[in-house]
Formats: sequence, C-alpha cells, structure tokens
Amino acid sequence: MHILRAEGESKSMTFSQMKATDKNLEPELEEGQVCRVLSIIDSSSALIELRNGNTGRISGVTAVALSVGDVFLVSGQDVMQLPSECWPAGDRTGTIAWADDNRVIVKSSGSTSIFSQRKVEPFRKGNTVRLGPDGQPINIITEQSIDTFDVSVDDSFNIETLVVKSEKNTTTLDDFGGSPSLVQRAVDLVKVALSPSDPLGSLGVNPIKGILFSGPSGTGKTHLARALANLTDASFYNIGGPVIVDQFLGQTERRLREIFDHASANGPAILFFDEIDSLYTQRGDQNHEATNRLVGQFLSLLDGFVPCERVLVIATTNLPGALDDALLRPGRLGHKLTFTVPTESDRVLILRASSRRIVFSEQPDLAFVAHATEGWLAADLVAIWTEAGIAATLDGRKGICWEDVRAGIEVQTRDRNIRLRENQ
Repeated sequence: MHILRAEGESKSMTFSQMKATDKNLEPELEEGQVCRVLSIIDSSSALIELRNGNTGRISGVTAVALSVGDVFLVSGQDVMQLPSECWPAGDRTGTIAWADDNRVIVKSSGSTSIFSQRKVEPFRKGNTVRLGPDGQPINIITEQSIDTFDVSVDDSFNIETLVVKSEKNTTTLDDFGGSPSLVQRAVDLVKVALSPSDPLGSLGVNPIKGILFSGPSGTGKTHLARALANLTDASFYNIGGPVIVDQFLGQTERRLREIFDHASANGPAILFFDEIDSLYTQRGDQNHEATNRLVGQFLSLLDGFVPCERVLVIATTNLPGALDDALLRPGRLGHKLTFTVPTESDRVLILRASSRRIVFSEQPDLAFVAHATEGWLAADLVAIWTEAGIAATLDGRKGICWEDVRAGIEVQTRDRNIRLRENQ
C-alpha cells in the first residue's frame, strides 16, 4: 500500500486503485499528471480535474483518502499529495455576501454559492475574494466589496490622458493618400453623425452611432480616424484594451461607462477603439465571464446614445469574424468600411501625400516607386521616406536625392521579406 502524506497525516491509496471512469480522461491516470479533487461523490469515488481542464471520476478510493481541494501528483506507482498552491487559482473573483463561524455565501457574476468557513483568518462579509475553479473562496484580495470600488478615485486612470483635443490634432485628409471612394464614404458618415442639426433625426431615421474600419494592419485605419476627428473639430478618444481593462471584476465596465459619459458631455467626440477584437469577441459559454459582461456593457452604452450628444464610435479590426454579431447590427457598428491592399494608383497617392513636407534635392519618380512596391501597405510606403532620410543624413546632405529613395526601397524590401518569413 502506497502512502499519500499531507502535513503529518497519512492518507492511503494505491495508484492501481485510481481508475478514471469519465470518457474525458484516459482509462488510467498517467505518469506525471497533476490532479485536483473537485468533490467527493460517495465513500469510494471522487470528481477530479486535470490541468488541461478535463474532468473525470476516480473510483476505489476511501472517503478518508481524499478531500475537496486536494492536489496530487502521479509519480510511478505512488500518488503524492502536493501543496494546494501548486494548482493555479485562476482569475475569478467574488464578494462574501454573508459569513458566520461555519459558512460563507459567495456572490459572483450574478450567482450565489455556499461554502464552509475556513478556520484560519476567516472570511468576513464584504471581502473581495479570489475563487478557485469550483467557486471556493481561496484568499482575500481586499477587505472592500467590489461593488464599492469607484474608478473616479483611481489615480492610475485619468480619462484626460486618452483625449486628443481638436486644437492639438494636426492630422488632415491631405495626409491620407489613396482609396478616394472609401475616404469620401467615411467623410460623409462622420459629418452626418456629428452634425449639430441632427439631420437624420429630422427625417425620422436612425442615427449613425458607430463605424467599423476593417482591414490589415498598416492600411491607414488609425490615420484616417484622426483626420476625420480633425475635419469635424471633434475630440479624439484613443481607447486601447490595456488602458481600460482592470483586474477587478466590474472595474473595466465602470471605466468604460465613465469614458462614454465624458465624451457625451464634451461632444463632438470620436471614441476610437483600435483592434476592438481584443476586447469584444463573440460571447459564449467558452469565453471568460468577464468577456461576456464587457461586450454586454459596450452594447448597452452604444444603445444609450442620443444624436444630440454628437458622439461617434470608430473601431478597427483585423479579424471581423471574431467580433460578437450583436456589435455589427444596424444602430451599433452597422457601417463597415474595408481597407484593402493599395492598388498602384493608390500607392502613387499615398507616396504623394506622405511626402508633402519632405525636403528633396531632386524630385523622386513616384510612379516608379509605386510600380516597384506591388503588395506594399501604406505603412511600408511611408517608411521608405524615413530610410531615405537616414541615408541622406549619414551622407551629410540637407535634402533627399533619388539614390536615397532607392536605398530606402531596398531596406524596406529586405525588412518586409523578413517579416513575411516570420509570419509564415
């Protein structure tokens, strides 16, 4: 009989006795597997979980051999108990809604569960706690309830740092080259959406609340959004996931609400969500509960817009299929503009727009450059001028010549080939 020892007390079981009966597990526990007891089914079986998320029932174990929360390692013919810290706690959080000397009631994501009170440093009502995979409170994150957190007193989050005021935004449509029909469509949508006279409302039709810019990175989506904000004299809120996402349950949603409220009070405004697929993916059972809740909050805020507030959401994505379908419905991000790889004529326009302020000692042949850069994106084309400027500076010249431009094309060609190989 092999002995499983835990903090001085003996727990008896043999490896050969532990058989998995659930189809999600192998017929026998394998060497080196780490398992965790989720619940005791009866006097001779228990429900366990593997590190890969699979669960199963083990039989042939006495009730005294295992307890809920035990973590053990299969090593040879021995089953060795490990410290509970060896099992990741996860990132679920909850609030202790009620507690006495024997039991605690935990609230998390709208559900309520009852667990035994721990003897050492017992949980108290109002504690914010981290939960294990089975919902059991593991440790105290803060003595406060998550419902009492207030983002307005969080010194690490300042909405003003997200805002580029209209007078400080120098990007114009003259700086954006190519895709004239796409640009004109974007201009039309933004002008109507942010018009102070609410022309759509006077016609009795639904307002424009959001636009989705879809396409590969480097096609100018962010550049155009900034130019549109400048054109309409709108404040530009540059909102990224790392800026608003917080580790505590409910905190991210509060930050999002504050941003929308701030924009509504300071219209006209464009709320720009770059790579929105990193925040608002398809909801479903397979997603973390926080993701589903954040999508719901975003939809609620979009639906709460009124035209007189003159607030427009512009979002970008490289993965439109990853977005929740509800985001793309009319009245939300219902207007989609697709940015594609520039054509040769587009590349000429991009090169011309991006070189407007460059000092040349001789004018480059933009048609030649456009012809030599088949498949290049706007960001790749703009980088040619930077490399040409580096070459001119190293040679001590005050203007960029044609040889510098050719050198810039060569450097960018090499860099693009490296990136393409790395992404294969």
